[in-house]
Amino acid sequence: MKMKSSVALVAALFASTPLLAADLMDVYRDALSQDPVYASARYAYEAGKEALPQARAGVLPSVGLEAGVNRNSRKTDGAPDLDYNGHSYTLRLSQPLFRMQNWIAVDQADLQVKQSEAVFADASQNLIVRAAQAYFDVLLAQDNVSLSGAQKKAISEQLAQAKRNFEVGTATITDTYEAQAKYDLAVAKEISDLNDLEIKKRALQQLIGKMPASLAPLRDNPGLATPQPSEMEQWVTAAEEASPTIAQLRLAYEIARKEVDRNKAGHMPTLDLTGNYNNSNSPTGIGNSTLDTRGTTIGFSLNIPLYSGGGTQSRIRQSLSNRDRAQQDLENTKRTVSQNVRQNYLGVTNGVLQVKALEAALVSNKSSLDATVLGKEVGVRTNVDVLNAQQQLFQAQRDLQQARYNTILSQLRLKSAAGRLKEDDLAEVNRMLAK
Repeated sequence: MKMKSSVALVAALFASTPLLAADLMDVYRDALSQDPVYASARYAYEAGKEALPQARAGVLPSVGLEAGVNRNSRKTDGAPDLDYNGHSYTLRLSQPLFRMQNWIAVDQADLQVKQSEAVFADASQNLIVRAAQAYFDVLLAQDNVSLSGAQKKAISEQLAQAKRNFEVGTATITDTYEAQAKYDLAVAKEISDLNDLEIKKRALQQLIGKMPASLAPLRDNPGLATPQPSEMEQWVTAAEEASPTIAQLRLAYEIARKEVDRNKAGHMPTLDLTGNYNNSNSPTGIGNSTLDTRGTTIGFSLNIPLYSGGGTQSRIRQSLSNRDRAQQDLENTKRTVSQNVRQNYLGVTNGVLQVKALEAALVSNKSSLDATVLGKEVGVRTNVDVLNAQQQLFQAQRDLQQARYNTILSQLRLKSAAGRLKEDDLAEVNRMLAK
């Protein structure tokens, strides 16, 4: 009996202990291990690193062994028939001495490895932004659902009051119709917000492979700060130097330039050091004796290309066009990144000001609602005025929360565009959450 009481007590204790809400860093860590997009980028990086050893193989010696066993049958008039197995093996060595194309290919491979690093760095920063985006999308959707429910409840109370006032003859049917229309719209808005919340939760689940029981909300006063450094053009300059997106295209241009040189080297001769060692044996036809043959050769192999049907010249023209295309892609990327930096910089600076303005607007709307309710009680305001004041208050609350989330995301995107986004920046945002 005592055992059952103890078990019940422990169960009640666990039941009364609230589950800790997942925070932004929890979501990010889950995304690191569960997001297939990031995993794909990581494997692509691992594969990209193999370009360098593969290119180096073209300037290093190659050694091969060939072995063979042959069944032979020989019939000669006046001599005994022979049926025997012949054995042979050959060891071959080749060392490139002058292959300009292969040397240039090594330089290209080194650039390709650096390009893979830049692509992966971009994917790593992108994961931070995507994790924050998915997290705050859910928070905003939850806020909208909460506000829709509160708005529906408030309008429902006004609708009930309007009906009572109409029944006792202190209000017209118009107030009831207005309240009913507002209530129906509130119900529709709540349904829409619930649907949006489910979509945002599924997007988060797609990122981390599970659905957290709850998420830590943003504090009421998160303390949003303006960008540092404070000059927009300093961020643009930093992005041109450190942006992984620009780095990818800059390296792509360098690779394309090397490709032009590599194709031009197709006109140049090649020189290799070669060596062979051969060993074979076969019967002599005299008794059981065999003939063992051993041979060693060493020398140089020179190949001078004279004419290849115009293929080399075609590849040169093609690589020149690809080089010019890569240069234009690089220029376009620089402009795009600069535009993104400026846009997100303004998103942060204006967002901080907008949040302050909306916080003041929220206070004003609360005061306006209180004054409107009081005016209705003394007969100088109508039920419609109260409904409109309530709607403005809930809209101000929605706008404030959305402005806060947008400003935080703009901060992360700004640092990402400038190539400065790190986990510490996400941890700093995480400290703005109420835990």
